[in-house]
Amino acid sequence: MDERIEDERLSAEYLEEGAALFLLLGRLFHGVPDPVLFAEAANDRIFDEMPFVRGEEALRAGACLRAWADRCSSPFSDDDFHEVSAEYARLFVGGLTVPAPMWESVYFNKDRMVFQHQTFEVRAMYARYGLEVDALAHEPDDHLAYELLFVARLFALAAEHRRASCHDEADAVLADLVSFAVCHPLTWVSQWRDNVRRYAKDGFYRGYADLVCAALTEVECALAPQMASAPSV
Repeated sequence: MDERIEDERLSAEYLEEGAALFLLLGRLFHGVPDPVLFAEAANDRIFDEMPFVRGEEALRAGACLRAWADRCSSPFSDDDFHEVSAEYARLFVGGLTVPAPMWESVYFNKDRMVFQHQTFEVRAMYARYGLEVDALAHEPDDHLAYELLFVARLFALAAEHRRASCHDEADAVLADLVSFAVCHPLTWVSQWRDNVRRYAKDGFYRGYADLVCAALTEVECALAPQMASAPSV
């Protein structure tokens, strides 16, 4: 048996859990809030159990998101959605300033400009996998939602290779996944999360920000060492 698939953190099941979580996180933050998606999140209690993530930050995120779902009406109401969408606009759109910017580039230049070299680096990485953002030249490629959705895609692709017993191909995709996560979202999401904590009311986005960081930390602290110790071929 290939030793690389004996560890549960390299198994297809684990990779599929990662794909599902990052896909959800990306969809929740892609574009303006989607009332149907938020209604599903609240009504179906999707945060009551959270596979893939572990640790103190994941526990804190889960508690916050469950408390948010508890406060929502059953079923999810227009008032509940208005609260989420108003908070989104206040935190991530803002007026003269944006309290918690959603773009990687902003965190690396004092003028808080978008479409900097980070934008083009992530665009090149997407292109390696035949991907292109759906609002090219309008929404920068280094938007958090796009980075999370890209991680989800790589998890899903690695899982497909693992299911097909194409372990070398799976490992190559996972190596790219870890490299991307470490070199891009993990360089700035902790600052973004801290801004969300500082300016958010108790509610959905405080828990969401913690969950994003917990998921990316899982990639770095759990998956990266597994890849480093995988036998070479």
